[in-house]
Amino acid sequence: MIASTLFDLHIEGGASFMFPIAILLITNLCLIGYLLFNLIAKKSLPAKPLELLKHIGGFALAWGAFGTLVGLFAAFNALEAMTEMIPFNVLCGGLKVALITVLYGFITFLISLLSYIVFKVAEKTS
Repeated sequence: MIASTLFDLHIEGGASFMFPIAILLITNLCLIGYLLFNLIAKKSLPAKPLELLKHIGGFALAWGAFGTLVGLFAAFNALEAMTEMIPFNVLCGGLKVALITVLYGFITFLISLLSYIVFKVAEKTS
């Protein structure tokens, strides 16, 4: 049930903004796996993948915010062109859809930032 809801939200958010965020999330999860493997095997972490983890998360957040702004801009253009009154629940539903991209970008950013902090702490303690 929850998986279909997440998939529906992913599709509803728009492919041009949601798929890049999904790719960034998958990339970050692969980097987390790589860094975790290095931490377990060698007890040292390569600096470039660790910094890349943080920067990819930041880019995902920025891309999500950009997607929200583009969505709001398009929605407000459509609202401006309308001549009849729009029900409040329709406006709220549109705003909810516009915020999906920034939510996914923020989730990706939080995962990468939390992982970055954990790996930095682990690096200092070893």
